[in-house]
Amino acid sequence: MSYESNTTLKEIAKTLLAADRIIITAHTKPDGDALGSVTALARALELRDRQPQIWLMPPVPENLSVLSDRIDYRRVRGDGYEKADGEGMPVVEPDAIVVLDTGAWSQLDPMRAYLELRREKVIVIDHHQHGDDVGAKLYVDSSAAATCEIVAELIDLLKVKHDQLIRDALFVGIASDTGWFRFSNTRPATHRLAARLVEEGVDHADLYRELEQHERVEKLKLMIRALDSLQMINHHAAVMTLRATDFAETGAKQEETERFVDLPQIVGPVQVVALITEQAEGPTRLSFRSKPGPNAVNVNDLARQFGGGGHARAAGARVFKPVEQVEREVVKVLGQLKAAGHG
Repeated sequence: MSYESNTTLKEIAKTLLAADRIIITAHTKPDGDALGSVTALARALELRDRQPQIWLMPPVPENLSVLSDRIDYRRVRGDGYEKADGEGMPVVEPDAIVVLDTGAWSQLDPMRAYLELRREKVIVIDHHQHGDDVGAKLYVDSSAAATCEIVAELIDLLKVKHDQLIRDALFVGIASDTGWFRFSNTRPATHRLAARLVEEGVDHADLYRELEQHERVEKLKLMIRALDSLQMINHHAAVMTLRATDFAETGAKQEETERFVDLPQIVGPVQVVALITEQAEGPTRLSFRSKPGPNAVNVNDLARQFGGGGHARAAGARVFKPVEQVEREVVKVLGQLKAAGHG
């Protein structure tokens, strides 16, 4: 399918204001942009006297407690029932469902059956280049550095004045997805939104401390394992592999691999990095990153070879193969890049 907008933010705002019960969700293992988008939109709808419910597909990274501790959300478990402790699946029939920061079924698997039955109510808002036919309404802006940039526009159309939670949530989203404004996806509009949010009262230094300097020692131990596994491919690519035993022996969590894939990019000749992560249960996770410049590798194309996708500089996939097989295939693909003129 063509992954292009078939509606406008103005129409989405009108739809949401005409709804009452609204479910808001994002991709599995929400990152800062996903959780920021969900949080900001849900709060904006609350301020317009709507009844949004946030449903997240865990795990939710601990460093994002700066947002998750301030919202009421339920965890999707895929068993079709809403349990007393706020886990399961929605049982109240919504008027609208908003899916943020993804339009890929591979990132929505726990809710797929639920969403497919309600396709006509689903609104997808995303900034990725590729996705699937998840909802009847789709708004995509792949030039946006983060989905939070799009959500900020939507909140303005909803005529909601930012409170502190909305400000913080939007800032977390744009800062997370731009590597604190270092990545090439950062555009003038990103800085303008950041400046607006700081002027409104965001404490960016405090948010940085909460997000980037609040990790457990177990993550550091896992980082050492990742770097110890480093393979250099033709001097221009790097591969790191984490196995389930690495998590078990260090006590680290799957969600604590955030930013590991960026580490080898400090080496000058390295143009592209892959991080392969074995899970005790479920598919092998694959993350790609690349540097901008004349030799830039479009890692969205690489990820699509493994059934995934994302952005030109950041992409990923979930591969239902053993970690050793995935590692061999990734090494082979990266080893061919130089011959193809990318190295």
